[in-house]
Amino acid sequence: MAPKKHQQPLTAFKLRKRSCIRDPLRPPMPNIAGKNQYGDKPYPPDNELRAEFDQYTRESLPAPDQLARLEAKFGLKIKRSVLYQLRKRLSNSTVRKNELDMSQAVINVKENDIMGLWGVGQVKQRLAEQGIHISRRECRKILHDHFNEEFEYRFAESRKIKRKPLLAVGPFHKFHWDGHEKLGGQALGMGPIGLPIYGGKDEWSSYLVKLVVMPSVRLARAIAHVKLDVIEEMDYRIAITDVTDMGTETGEMLHIQETLWMDAAPEFSLEKWPSGMHLRSVHNTPIESFWRWKRNGEGHSIRHILSLGCDRGIFHPNDGIHIDVFNWLWPPLVQDRLDRFRDYWNSHHIPYQKGKPNASGTSPRNALLVPTSVSTTARDCSIHVRPELVDHLREAYGGDEGHEAAFRFVSCEFQAEADNAWLALRRPSIILATAWDVFTAVVDHISTERATNM
Repeated sequence: MAPKKHQQPLTAFKLRKRSCIRDPLRPPMPNIAGKNQYGDKPYPPDNELRAEFDQYTRESLPAPDQLARLEAKFGLKIKRSVLYQLRKRLSNSTVRKNELDMSQAVINVKENDIMGLWGVGQVKQRLAEQGIHISRRECRKILHDHFNEEFEYRFAESRKIKRKPLLAVGPFHKFHWDGHEKLGGQALGMGPIGLPIYGGKDEWSSYLVKLVVMPSVRLARAIAHVKLDVIEEMDYRIAITDVTDMGTETGEMLHIQETLWMDAAPEFSLEKWPSGMHLRSVHNTPIESFWRWKRNGEGHSIRHILSLGCDRGIFHPNDGIHIDVFNWLWPPLVQDRLDRFRDYWNSHHIPYQKGKPNASGTSPRNALLVPTSVSTTARDCSIHVRPELVDHLREAYGGDEGHEAAFRFVSCEFQAEADNAWLALRRPSIILATAWDVFTAVVDHISTERATNM
């Protein structure tokens, strides 16, 4: 019988597809052996799988990571549905199956959190280590029910330092001191060289009383000489209070301050007018906040030029001559830049701020010299001290030799050798733009002279 015109003839594909349709009257053949085209799976023993699944739960691993771990450790490659079947069969503890009193379990964990710093993640993980598994939602709810006040404390914004206006009676009320190591050895990363800076600033006037580069700003005896230098530069006057951070290098400085304070103003009470005060760095803001201005004014330029020495292979930190020439050339150059910046800072105009207790609308230098022109309530708080007592204290810290050692970067012998090399080169100008050229010329000259004299 020929097919009708509107019917298409059956192709081989359609015949095969039709032949695959199961006869509803014919039951399916059972797979008694349980084998299919994927072959046998290398399932480990149940006790190993159970321990492995417990570890996954403690780590809060999602299903894809669990499958990857099974394949990596046991060579077992299965689908997600089989994973769920295995976990159900082995009766691993899950969030839904755990019947413990979760609230009490969370409270028990928090008993060891004295400071209240453990949040949802830490509590959930610590419970998992005990074999107790809880969802993040339930854990958060319990913590809010029992430890709600801790959430606000752990929030970063709540720990932000609340700033208060600086209050000083006038100039010389408080001097703030601090070391700056952004050009130190660790920050530069150029081997055993560094150019740390120590500075002091008057709180009321913002006047920079000192800005000096030193071999180290962590030696108490060296900082003592800085303090004595400032006293002499200020016509033998000291502030009522020296404010420093918690560093141990300030011990001798504060000892000098108290000794002079007690000798010059014994009628004042140390309880009401302390001679020294330790503050955390985050609260020593008059000098700490100043370093940003120093970096923007001079620091970044100096740091950039210094880094060029290493980047271009000019400076070799393992060469002794390179280290000595660096310490001969760079500290005086950096000190010159600091002196220029100090003059700029003390002469710059402080913008006027209505209601500001400290000086504004004038320069730091003018505020220090004529405080009453800035505010009628301001008072000169300087304390005059005896020069002979200052000299006596200087001798106690090594005199002129101790002072020179506190600021010396190279030996006297090398100082003379480098000076002679510089003179032989016809005294080339040493500025930031030419510093490395002069450095190379001096190194070559010294190396040649030493080779000749051997």
